[in-house]
Amino acid sequence: MPIDYELLEQQLGIVTKKRQDALLTMPAAELTDREPMESFLKLYREQIKGLDIQVAATYFAATWRALCTAMQYMLSAAPGRLCFSLENLTIQVVLVNDFPWVYFVLNDPGEAPWPQGERNAWRENELGGFYAEALRPVMENIAAVSGVPLTQLWGQIPLGVQYYIRAIAGKLEDEALRSRLMEDYGYLAKELPAAWFGLKRNPFNVKEVLLDDPYRPGEKTPMKPTCCLAYRTDTGHGYCYGCPKLTKQEREAKRLEIMEKIAASKAQ
Repeated sequence: MPIDYELLEQQLGIVTKKRQDALLTMPAAELTDREPMESFLKLYREQIKGLDIQVAATYFAATWRALCTAMQYMLSAAPGRLCFSLENLTIQVVLVNDFPWVYFVLNDPGEAPWPQGERNAWRENELGGFYAEALRPVMENIAAVSGVPLTQLWGQIPLGVQYYIRAIAGKLEDEALRSRLMEDYGYLAKELPAAWFGLKRNPFNVKEVLLDDPYRPGEKTPMKPTCCLAYRTDTGHGYCYGCPKLTKQEREAKRLEIMEKIAASKAQ
């Protein structure tokens, strides 16, 4: 099936044209240099109301899940791929409903076919090359500039990718494509060698710890792999319910707080 550009734009913020109302526009290739990264994180910190640059670092790292998701989607369900090299991307920060959304603009939106031959033979190089050449240098520079541990930054991505992959799978009518999407995601999470990420462990290979979901009573929600530092924003958010830093007692108090707020909003 052809690449669904509407999905890429509306769900993932991957677009082919620059926005004129952007707060910031920066070639993605510049994010491997210290000064441009510092400038970006300082502006982003102000927009997300972060108390320090480390909050901007974790939040920005999380936005790259969009490209990771799109890569998996194209690998499994499209005849070709878009070029996600840093040289072909421009980063824009745009206020949408008072929140600074990060958009990934394709400088050249041309598509290229996947390699010929047995896909299991080229899948590792295509996925691994994407992470090694695009995400790894950005993540390493975010860590160098902000001081946030590299593994904590990578930990911001997996749950978001998992969420979007499942959402996309639910919309695919072709059972074979759904199966391939989930199988390819399983390969990413369990089999892609950690060396591609420059880490000792594949960051997508996360041990799932399920918690009671306060937003959907009776269902479960996964604990986050690493803390996103949301409690260090001037928003009153506090710790996330799924934060691994919370004790059992703190998490239960947070769950009750969330459920009380939901009940109060329904009563209005």
